[in-house]
Amino acid sequence: RGVRAALALGAQGVWLGTRFLATVESGAHPDFKKQLLAARATDTVYTTLFDRGWPDAPHRALRNSTIDKWEKAGRPGPGLRPGEGDVIGAFPNGDPIPRYGVPAPMQGATGEIEAFALYAGQSVGLIRNLPDVAAVMRELALGLA
Repeated sequence: RGVRAALALGAQGVWLGTRFLATVESGAHPDFKKQLLAARATDTVYTTLFDRGWPDAPHRALRNSTIDKWEKAGRPGPGLRPGEGDVIGAFPNGDPIPRYGVPAPMQGATGEIEAFALYAGQSVGLIRNLPDVAAVMRELALGLA
């Protein structure tokens, strides 16, 4: 319905990243998928906070402990943020993932999954299941027919 409305209003396309993160085939960490299923649109924050390796790039992410700590500290800039430089997890190959890093938690990642960049658009509030991609595509096709 939302895609149809956006196109009717003149959009040339839409982003569907959040919907495809919450699918069976997605490489997202299972804990990230659970967060997506539980989230509401109001649980997202528009920010440039997760910037290590991606400076000044606006994004939307689920509110988490990293965002909360940063806000409680008064939203300081890079180099002054609480826990900056802390290693909060690791990729499946063991490479470290720092707090404020851009990687989203993928399958096989370890550590404080909740503190990673949990990217999600406001449409996250509409997601309540983990279908396969084929089901998402069928739903899109039916909604645009």
